[in-house]
Amino acid sequence: MMTRFKVKNYKCLADIDIPLTPIHVLIGQNDAGKTSLLEAMLAFYRSSVMELKPAFPGKWEGTDLVFENADQPLIQLGGAFANTSSIRAIEYGFNADFALEGRVIKKREWFADASNEKPQDLEIHNPNGTNVYHRTQFDQNERKKLSMVADGLGPAHLYRFDPKLMALPATIDPQRKFRMDPDGFGLAGLLDDILSYKPELFIHVRDRFCQYFPQFRSVHLEIEQAANRNYQEAGISIMTPGAGKGIWFETRRGRSIRAQQASDGAILFLGFLALVNLPEPPKLLLIEEPEKGVYPKRLDEIVGLLKEAIGGGANGSRPQVVISTHSPYMLSFFKPEEVTVMSRLTDGSVRARPLRDAPNIEERMAGEFFLGELWYNLTEEELFGDVQPQNA
Repeated sequence: MMTRFKVKNYKCLADIDIPLTPIHVLIGQNDAGKTSLLEAMLAFYRSSVMELKPAFPGKWEGTDLVFENADQPLIQLGGAFANTSSIRAIEYGFNADFALEGRVIKKREWFADASNEKPQDLEIHNPNGTNVYHRTQFDQNERKKLSMVADGLGPAHLYRFDPKLMALPATIDPQRKFRMDPDGFGLAGLLDDILSYKPELFIHVRDRFCQYFPQFRSVHLEIEQAANRNYQEAGISIMTPGAGKGIWFETRRGRSIRAQQASDGAILFLGFLALVNLPEPPKLLLIEEPEKGVYPKRLDEIVGLLKEAIGGGANGSRPQVVISTHSPYMLSFFKPEEVTVMSRLTDGSVRARPLRDAPNIEERMAGEFFLGELWYNLTEEELFGDVQPQNA
């Protein structure tokens, strides 16, 4: 598990170093850098299995990704990892150079553990990528050093769910096995993957969904005309027709309805259930604003599902979960040590502070207030003691 994450000069993140927990929450106003931080984490994880250039997600590319006040076109990503079977922690990171048009070159890569007073530079085998997995398999000298990094890094998924797209029938795409597109398109294919891999797991997802939504007695998939989509992170994704699978619900009265006729909340909930029960979960699960489209009183169920994911999920694998939220209701289900507060500074950079560092936060919560209520009713300055409360 990654216990700290460090990023320098990525978009608005000039210099961020935050502690992380198995499930972690980012809060802050709009344009406070929450999305940029999630994307930086995604790039860090993806760099271990792919070239550096495609590891960085989104529409921005090249020097546009570098903080505008940076002295050099270098982005630094790094993290500290702890293994549950060992008390020792390790650190790993790299610098990516965006100076050359259309290329991203690794300038430095380093590793440190408890035996090192300072990080040791690793020999650069491939300037276009980190390829941690490759090196642990074929480089005897670095295998021991990087084994914990390889165990911690790996596949990462970032989701910004759109229930309308999640409800669409989708063609079966091997490139999207056991995952959806970042906006949730391909939920039907993900459920079909689960059904094909382990039918009893699909039945488990179906039955739990019907427990949460008792107006339905079943969920099934049907072959039908579907959307074929080649998702493009940096541009518009075009859909074409093709044969695929669609999601159907059966009501208690025996009526079958398409997923497009169901509520957004029901579709979102089915998507979260599928994520919790992935046969091959990612190492890191990043979710933007999971509260969108969800009835506030059902947010505790969504949080319960996310906490279930880090507790082992369907097959014992435990992804780390990081979410961003604007909902004080959702925040109330977390502890201060599980929350980071982000804000924009006057120079255009971002500040990130662990909420556990706010003075007297535990004493304030010992009263009548939930954590979300404190955040809603107090400014960041009042929370962290930067100014005196107005009613003091």
